[in-house]
Amino acid sequence: MQFRDYLKQCRERNALTQEELVHALYSFDIEHFEGLDTTTVSKWERGVTKPSPSRQVAILKYFQSLSGIALPCWDNYTSEEAEEIICKVGVQNLLGNSKELVLKFPQKMMLLNDLRVIQARNTENFDKCIELSVELDKGFNHRFTGLTAAHFKNWALHPSHTFYICEYKDQFFGLFFILRLKPESFEKIIRLEIMERDLTNADFATYDEPGSHYFLSFFALNEKAATMLFIRNLAHLIAHQKVIENVGVAYIMEDAAKLLKKMNFSHIETTTIHNGKELKTFAETLPNFLASEETLKTVLSKQECPET
Repeated sequence: MQFRDYLKQCRERNALTQEELVHALYSFDIEHFEGLDTTTVSKWERGVTKPSPSRQVAILKYFQSLSGIALPCWDNYTSEEAEEIICKVGVQNLLGNSKELVLKFPQKMMLLNDLRVIQARNTENFDKCIELSVELDKGFNHRFTGLTAAHFKNWALHPSHTFYICEYKDQFFGLFFILRLKPESFEKIIRLEIMERDLTNADFATYDEPGSHYFLSFFALNEKAATMLFIRNLAHLIAHQKVIENVGVAYIMEDAAKLLKKMNFSHIETTTIHNGKELKTFAETLPNFLASEETLKTVLSKQECPET
């Protein structure tokens, strides 16, 4: 979807004329909308011009203030519908060159649509995915977490969590494992008051109650697999935004920290674990995560988002 369509859709849904929107935006954020007039709004909606990225964020925040939800006017999309609208090129640009999390397996002959993202529990390679998750956790986190195959298997089978696997011709190409935590448990783990291995079923939120998404692990063999995994997760966040309060993660790798900051996450805590390695946690409210310039480029881009 292009920003012009989103702006007009939200304005009309809130029964605002262009003139009323001009006055509302000016009152909401004088710094960004001083001098705004109906001619400019009309050009935005017709696609003649478009607001700067910072103005786009300010407009989204205005509609957030009216609706109280993270991505206003997108609150009735299913995951499948949101996934179709998200810009693949925008997601690839957002992920950039993450050398530790995304490898360089040859991808020239692969099309994004040839990749399949499914829940790990629905694949015949489930046990192998669990084994790989354990090995990746040990390698990335220097065995600090103490997570076992039992942890990963129990969490992967829990109905609240999402353990995405990306496959190409039935071969593994990446994973994205997300735990759905109760807000109070999420706060404790982000503040390093408890560790991942301390989590029990009592810490997990059900699918229909307010919860927070904790990104447990992410890994891909190439950029295209990483793109498809991130699109699936972003679509899930959009489709379930009414029951998702926060998103967060803990990482040791500096490469991951750079990516998280680019995605508008805030650094919360740091602790030194061993050999001078630092464990850092990052978190953000879902509205602030979605209201970032980089994230908006993936969902409200002027690009036509060609297949790559």
